[in-house]
Formats: sequence, structure tokens, C-alpha cells
Amino acid sequence: MAATCLRILIAISLDLGNDEVYYWTYAQRLQWNYFDHPPMVAWLVRLTTANLFFHNELVVRLGAILSSAACSLLIYKIGLQLYSRLAGWYAALLYTASFYCGIIAGTFILPDSPQMFFWLLGILILIKIDRSQQNLSRNRMLWVFFGAVAGLCMMCKVHGIFLWVAVGIYAAIWAKGWWKNPWMYIAGMISIAIISPIIIWNFQNNFITYAYHESRVVPAGGVNILAFFREIFGEIFYNNPFIFVMVWGAVWSWQKNRLAFPKQKTALLICCSLPLIFTLLFLALFRDTLPHWSGPAYSVLIILVAIKLAADTHTRRAKRLVYASLLFFLLVVFSGLVVINWYPGTLGSSDDPHTLGKGDVTLDLYGWEQAGQQFAKLQLDDVSKGMMKGNEPIIINKWFPAAHIDFYLTKLTGQQTYGIGPIFDLHQYYFYNKYRKKPMKGNDAYFVTSSNIFSRQDIDYNKLNFTKIEGPLLLPIYRNGRVCKNLIVYRLRGFKGILGE
Repeated sequence: MAATCLRILIAISLDLGNDEVYYWTYAQRLQWNYFDHPPMVAWLVRLTTANLFFHNELVVRLGAILSSAACSLLIYKIGLQLYSRLAGWYAALLYTASFYCGIIAGTFILPDSPQMFFWLLGILILIKIDRSQQNLSRNRMLWVFFGAVAGLCMMCKVHGIFLWVAVGIYAAIWAKGWWKNPWMYIAGMISIAIISPIIIWNFQNNFITYAYHESRVVPAGGVNILAFFREIFGEIFYNNPFIFVMVWGAVWSWQKNRLAFPKQKTALLICCSLPLIFTLLFLALFRDTLPHWSGPAYSVLIILVAIKLAADTHTRRAKRLVYASLLFFLLVVFSGLVVINWYPGTLGSSDDPHTLGKGDVTLDLYGWEQAGQQFAKLQLDDVSKGMMKGNEPIIINKWFPAAHIDFYLTKLTGQQTYGIGPIFDLHQYYFYNKYRKKPMKGNDAYFVTSSNIFSRQDIDYNKLNFTKIEGPLLLPIYRNGRVCKNLIVYRLRGFKGILGE
């Protein structure tokens, strides 16, 4: 309950981030797949916003908060199933202390948010399957249930496939009898049936999702040591340094058979975690990766840590490690809230008003409420002076800050956004154009961006599409009495109607 209250406090204290607000746009038009991800996050946002009736940060993030509360219960049950109530309690506390589990997937609305629920539920079912070999009727139903849950996990994010990778590895080494069980194959067919809409959608759209992700993960060029160490240090911080050290200490103890319980008892946890971690570390040798991709794997290893702590005869030492993890978590979270909301001005190094705030990562979660109010006043003033008619679209060239513009600006002005640019820049906005009215030749429009993400290339690109560009107008966004960034507005005159067809 305390963790849920903390997450609600965070949710109402921060503007939506780039990714969050982009996934909110998914919910505007439900479909079976999107450019970047499967549809589960869109369905969740549509549910928690009451079919988009409510429009604020808390309801958008509510699905993540509720999923995280359910995950705490699931990880407790896994610890209880494998060892003891104390192990379950430690697992729930450490899950809360993980920045990935408690904040990234547990407060911010991302595909990871519903994924974590199905991920942990799938692991709990696998543990029950492993213990139900003598009860054939129960075993069959558990396999059917697992097939459905694994399929739903993949409907959240592609990482769900690693549940089936874990099944394959565990069956090959520790549970060879699974290969003779027809219900395992039936479960596989259930998973395929559930994810079939994703495959069909991609077939209809030239497999654009896989082409995009292939460009992110397929090794290319030589070894990238910098990317590899970014992944390592990202994993350390995202999972909480205390937990990270305990995780690999527990893995080492498991490998050396130094734990106070049989090695096979927790082998399934290893199969559900290390393949994903090692896959990402390999990819990071060649490509830039995102550390939160490994989050589900570390959540499983938290259970191994909890069991090790529960078996530790030095109870005080175990409690101190758990409390240290929680204390560090709370210190970082409250420090982050203070800096994001009250740091005077910007942490960025640029004094140029066109790039003010560049490099300040806190501005992703701050200032858009102000920006919406500022732009609404400007647009109303333009209309009253006859400079604009009032129905002009806002042209966007990239998916960000397009989604912020849709959530915070157009909801006040009644305008629409329209994407002009290549699909790998627009992402889902490329498909949104099908449902939005394209500017007619000669029409005017706005272009809006923020100084912390300003790109001269966007202006040059818009010059190709419009006969004249007026501006920029700089609308200051304040934090604790000082300007932290500027909302940059251009008036685009005379759409040429050639590019963006």
C-alpha cells in the first residue's frame, strides 16, 4: 500500500515523458499492432482513462501502478512457492526497491508495465507445472494457462518470447519429460494463436515493426565498447546498485552450489533470466541498447536473492541489505522529484535560447502543462488578429515532441497534428496521417518544438514543404522562477502539397 501511494504521488507530480505520452496516442485508435510495439499498452490506457473520458497524468499511468501492485503480490507468491513466506516478503520489498520494477515499469506507463504482470504470472505457472507432474489433469490446465499468459506477455512486448526460451532450456537440462508432454505443444499453439494478429498486421504493413527493431538490435560494424559499458552501468543503476550486487552474488552462489537449498529448486529462475541478460550484453557489444530491456530478467533474479537472504542464518545482515536497497531507492526518487520540479532553470549547458535546456534529461518530465497554456494563448491571439484562421494543423516531423503536442497542446486548442517526414522518424504518426485531414495546397500551419530538443534539420525540412516560414516565437517555460526551456513556434505559410504524399 505504501509503495502504491508513493507511485501515485510520483504520477501526479510529473508530466508524462516522451515514451509515455506516445503510448497514450496508441489508445486514440485501437488496433492489433503499432509501429513500435504490440497493442497491450494501448488497451490498458484505454481502460484506465475510461475510454479516454479522463485526461490527466494519473489515469494514464494508473495501469502501470495497478500492474506493479499485482506484481508485488505475484513475486511474493513465487518466493512463497519456492521457499518461504520470508523469501516472498523479501522478494516483494526488493521488487519495490528496483528502479525498473518500481518506477520505470511500475509508475510510468510503458509496454513493460502490463508485460511485467504476465511475465511474473507466467513464471509462477511454470513453477506450478514443474511441481504437478504427478497430477495430469492439473498439469494439462496449467500448460493451457501458461500458453495463454505467455501469448499475452508477447502482446505486451516481444521480450515475452523469453518465457518460451526458458521452457526450452529448462526442458533440455532439468525436465526432459516435458518434451513428451503434448500439452506443452498445445500451449505453444495457444501462444501463437494469441499473437497471430501481430503477425497479420505486420504482413499487411511490410513487417515494418521487425524492420525497425532489426535496425536497433542486429549487430552491425565493429565492437562498440562504449555501448557495452553504457548497458552495464545502466543495468546497475536501473536495478538499484545494491540489488545488482546481490543478484550476481546469488547467481555465483547458485552456480557454485553454495546455497542452502538444492540447485535444481531454483534452476527455472536462471532459465528465465540469464538468456535475456546475456543476449542483450552480446548485442550491446555492437549496438546501442536500452538498459531497461533486461529489467524482466533481473526481476526474476530478485527472487533468487530473496531466497538466499531468507536462508541466511544472519537475519540482521539480510534485513540490512533489504533496508539499504529501499533507502537508496527512496533517496534517489525524492531527490529526482525535487530536481525535476524545483531546480531553478535548467541543468543543460546551453545559453542559446533556441537550444536552452539541451542535455537536461529532467525536462522530458517537466513544463508541458505550461507549454500548452502558453501556446493556447498565442493561437487565440493569432486568430483574434487575423494572422491565422484557427483551424491550422500543427506539423510534426518526428514522433517526439508530437505526442506531447497532442496531449498538452491540441487538447486545449482543438487542432490536429499532421506528420510530414520518413516513417522511421514519424513512427506511428506515419499511420495516423491516414485518419487525419491533410493540409490542402496553399494552407498555413504551425510548427512547434521545444528548445531542449530543437533541431535545425526540422526547420530545413519544413522549408521544402512551405513557401514561407515566420518565426521563431519563443515562449518561456519557467521552473522555480527561472526559464528552463523555450517552446519554439513557427508559422508555416503556403503548404506546397508535394512532399508527405
